[in-house]
Amino acid sequence: MKNFKILLMFLLCILMATAVISQEKQVSNGDAWWEDGIMKFRSDDGNFMTRFDVRMYINGAAFFEDKNDLSDGTHLRKARFAMKTKLWEVWKAEWDIDVAEGSVEVKDMYLSYVGLNNSHIKLGHFKMPLGLNELTSSRYQTFVERAASMLAFETDRRAGIEYSRWARNWNFRGSVYGQTMDINKNKTKDETGNGAAARLVVAPILNDKMTVHTGAAFVIQRPDDDNGVVVFKSESETKIGDVEILDTGNIFKVDNFSKIGLEGVVKYKNFSLQSEYIQTTVNRESGLEDLTFKGGYAFASWILTGEERPWDNTQGEFGQIKPKDNKKGAWELAFRYSHLDLSDKDVLGGMANLYTFGLNWYANPNIRFLTNYTFVNNSKNATGDGFTGNDDFSVLHFLAMIYF
Repeated sequence: MKNFKILLMFLLCILMATAVISQEKQVSNGDAWWEDGIMKFRSDDGNFMTRFDVRMYINGAAFFEDKNDLSDGTHLRKARFAMKTKLWEVWKAEWDIDVAEGSVEVKDMYLSYVGLNNSHIKLGHFKMPLGLNELTSSRYQTFVERAASMLAFETDRRAGIEYSRWARNWNFRGSVYGQTMDINKNKTKDETGNGAAARLVVAPILNDKMTVHTGAAFVIQRPDDDNGVVVFKSESETKIGDVEILDTGNIFKVDNFSKIGLEGVVKYKNFSLQSEYIQTTVNRESGLEDLTFKGGYAFASWILTGEERPWDNTQGEFGQIKPKDNKKGAWELAFRYSHLDLSDKDVLGGMANLYTFGLNWYANPNIRFLTNYTFVNNSKNATGDGFTGNDDFSVLHFLAMIYF
C-alpha cells in the first residue's frame, strides 16, 4: 500500500508540473499525433518529444496434470507505465515501472546520448545484451512466455553503462554493469554483482523478401551475494503459479560465471525460423569442479494473413507485426521446441523438453490475443518447489495484451 501511495503522489506531481509548464509562454505549443497506435507529443522546434508506454497483460492457464497438483488460475502478468522522452535533440531518457505484483518494480530507468552517428551511449538501468529472445520486447514476443533456457539464464536489467553502434545490416552492443536497482544495498560492503556483456549481430542477407540474422553474445559476471552463491531456475514457460520445477538450488563457493549465446533467424516473407543456444559455465573455488548448464530453443512462425516481422538495425532485433487490416487483424501459427538442462556433476537441477503450439491474433497495433498449448517432459531430477520428478504434464495458456 505504501508503494502505491508513493506512485500515486509521483504521478500527481507529474500532472501538476505539466499543467504549470503548459501556462508558460516560453514553451512551444508543439503538436500531438497517433502513430501505429502510439500517442506522441513534440515541440515545434523538434528538440523535445515524449510518448507513453502503457502495458496491461492478463493471462490464465489450465493444467492437465500427471503426478503433481498444479493450480489453474488467472494472473495480471504486467501492469507497466513508462515515459520515453527526447531532450534537447541529442538526449533521450526513459522512466518505466511495473505494478503487476502489487508493488512497484523498477524496469528501464536510463539516460542516453544519441548525438553520435549511428550509435548511442546509455547510462542507467536497462537490459544487458545477451540473446534475441531476452532482448526482444514483450510486446513483440511470439509466445506467451520466453523459452525456459532464457528464463533460467537471463541477465535482465542491471545498472550499467553501454555503448552501441550499428549500420544497415549489423549491430553491436557492449556494456559493463553492477546489480539491479531493486536489490537492497548493504551500506558497509562493496557491491559484488558486477559484470560485462557484449553482443554482435549481422544480417548477411537483408532484402524485401528474405532476412538472415546471425549473432553471438558473451557475458561474464560475479555473484550478487558476497558469499559466492548463485542459483539458476526456471518455470515451465508459464507464470501461473510461479512454480520453478527446474532448480539448481544454491551453488556455493562461486568465483564467477559466464554465458555464451548463439542466435540465428531465417525469415522469408511471412514465414520465419528462429533458434538460440545458451551455455552457462560456473567457475568455483576451493578445488571444486566447474559446472556447465545449457539450453536452447527453435521455433517456426507462419503469419497466415501475409504480414512480416521487420528487422530493426538500431536494436539488432525484430520489431512489431502490424496488421494490414485493423478490423480483421493478423493471424499467426507458431511451434516451439525448447530444452533446458540444469544438471551437472554434483548439482542436479533437472532437465526438461517443452513443446508449444501457438495461435496468435493481432487484432490491431494495440491489442493481441495469444493461445499456447505446451507439453512438458521433465526428468527425474526436476524436483524444484518440492515436485515429484519424471512429471509430464501439459498446460493451455491464454494471454490478452493491451499496450498503447
